[in-house]
Amino acid sequence: MSTLDSRFSKILVYTALCLGSGFIFSLLSFLVVHLLSGIPFGNISSIVNNLGTEENVSLVKVLLFINSFGLFVLPPLLYCFIYRFSILDFFRLKELRTIQLFPVLFLLFVLLLPILNFTVELNKLLQLPYWLSGLEDWMRSAEDGATEKTDALLNMNTYIDLLINILLIGVLPAVGEELAFRGVVQQTLIGKNNNPHWGIWGAAFLFSFIHFQFFGFLPRLLLGAFFGYLFYWSKSLWLPILGHFINNASAVLISFYLKENGMSEQLDQIGTTQESNYFPIVSIALFGGLLYYFKKQCNLLLT
Repeated sequence: MSTLDSRFSKILVYTALCLGSGFIFSLLSFLVVHLLSGIPFGNISSIVNNLGTEENVSLVKVLLFINSFGLFVLPPLLYCFIYRFSILDFFRLKELRTIQLFPVLFLLFVLLLPILNFTVELNKLLQLPYWLSGLEDWMRSAEDGATEKTDALLNMNTYIDLLINILLIGVLPAVGEELAFRGVVQQTLIGKNNNPHWGIWGAAFLFSFIHFQFFGFLPRLLLGAFFGYLFYWSKSLWLPILGHFINNASAVLISFYLKENGMSEQLDQIGTTQESNYFPIVSIALFGGLLYYFKKQCNLLLT
């Protein structure tokens, strides 16, 4: 076995690709924003913390688009080029039989909503020891800042804004993050191991950690594991990509159409209020049964 062919070496190579590509595309994003706005290079990072104007929000979207492409989309493709893998074969993009299970996938996400909401509330209860209170304050401050930025990005007034956010928040992360975490990281961690679970959960852990939103770590970990099992059972990256898109795009659509009526807050509270506190238990039972059905149907379709 070549030195570069070991599992650890492949992870190192992929990490180097992410760091190199991320750095280059970060500089490129600053250059593009500088050319579009005339803002000096040294002041560009400050607009991320000042999203009070539509112009700044638009510029941050440019930064996010270029950086996301450089960090998540390009490195998996370069990884395939280095190891001479066929992109369609390596990412299982030729397998289309299991895509017909998309309606089941949609129902799984409906059932998953109360469970994720419940884990969000659990995660918020996180308290570090007193001697780590400074770290906890920083984590909560970072979480509040991330929420404010997300709200600013989801503030849409036109259908053009909606389409841009569907592309930026729905399509790009669904494709890029699934190529990265399920396509490269999960498959590399599993390797030829007969037990796939540690690879699926390892990739899910990295998927959640890389977002640096520690009070949303648990629900994102579960979501990442869900995507991982979708990939492993369906033998196709298309279903986790579609699942990831449903999760992200639904937040955009809900924000655009329903936020004025307080509907987004109501959906976020399903499974967490006194009236709906039994929802997570019911959802876990129904979700588990439907997930078992999904797995069986994958096996039937692939035999």
